[in-house]
Amino acid sequence: MSQPTLEEIRVASEWRPTLGVLSVYLGFDPADRGGAWRTQLRNGLDAVLEERKEAEHDQRVALRATAKRIIERFEDGDLRPPPRGEVGFVEVSEKPGVEHWWGTSAPPVADACVEYGADPLVAPLVALTCHGADRGVAIVSSERVRLLRCSEGALEELEDWELSITSLDWRERKSQSTNNPARAQGVSSSGHDQFDERLQHNRQRFLGECGKLAARALEEHGLDQVIVFGPAKDVESFDGGFGSAKAKLALGGDGDLISVPTGKLIDVVAEAIARIDGDRDRELIERALGGAKGGSRGSLGLQETREALAEGRVGHLVLDGAIGEEAESLIRAAFSSSAEITVVRNGLAAPLAEAGGVAAILRY
Repeated sequence: MSQPTLEEIRVASEWRPTLGVLSVYLGFDPADRGGAWRTQLRNGLDAVLEERKEAEHDQRVALRATAKRIIERFEDGDLRPPPRGEVGFVEVSEKPGVEHWWGTSAPPVADACVEYGADPLVAPLVALTCHGADRGVAIVSSERVRLLRCSEGALEELEDWELSITSLDWRERKSQSTNNPARAQGVSSSGHDQFDERLQHNRQRFLGECGKLAARALEEHGLDQVIVFGPAKDVESFDGGFGSAKAKLALGGDGDLISVPTGKLIDVVAEAIARIDGDRDRELIERALGGAKGGSRGSLGLQETREALAEGRVGHLVLDGAIGEEAESLIRAAFSSSAEITVVRNGLAAPLAEAGGVAAILRY
């Protein structure tokens, strides 16, 4: 079970089953052994049934049957949830209908565990996808490179390359004996210098080749970003091998992590991802606000942005995920006009408060 792409969410947002959809958002705490999320799920389903107790007979029967199937899905003790969360859009029907389920790398942020509606509740899932996409991770040193995949809160080793220094050309040769100590010292120094230069050259070449191999591997795995950790000079040589590759590099840190076990890297990687995503979101917000205030390619507020979306002028929609139902309509409008979408929350969304939580970078 993998996290959805924005295209998959767009398709789901257009889904309109006859009797509606139950949108289920579950967050899992790895330290919780009591299964509190199961209680939250049952309470959420009970709340929906209570709210619809006066609905037409067919709808009430279908809701009860659908709620029962959702509970049964998670009663199997062998079914383990993803590391941090699971999201499902389930057709309301008396007999089994269409269901869409995804795992998420971060716990969902939603006002309720279960929502009933005519169409899926997609805004919280878009927010997760904006910040929880799979990434590549490269741990770089002068003579070794590790390439990993960060997916759903876990790290998976993809490649491990190491420079081999076994050729006779790499060995330092002793100078011939001489009666002139000064001359002997000069020869020895020259030999050291040549060895060091050759070693450095081969390290740089090795890192550049690893960059090429990493770029190819990232493309094969469908990853468009790699977070690189390592000394600046080594990262620079590694970056040189990427050329015009689709995947883009982001600096995670300059610490020496090459020998750190994979299981102990996840916290460092998670912190780097949060910082990189935060910097990206702040830059987007600044561009949108600056463009609007400068009278150029930006819009502020719900009404102005909604009009720009209707005209197909929005290139990138930026909104506070806490604005509620309005987020759903804006996201659907952005999907229909092929605009990019970024949903932010909490402190990152603070600069959007003056614009009612909504801004956009315009195409024209």
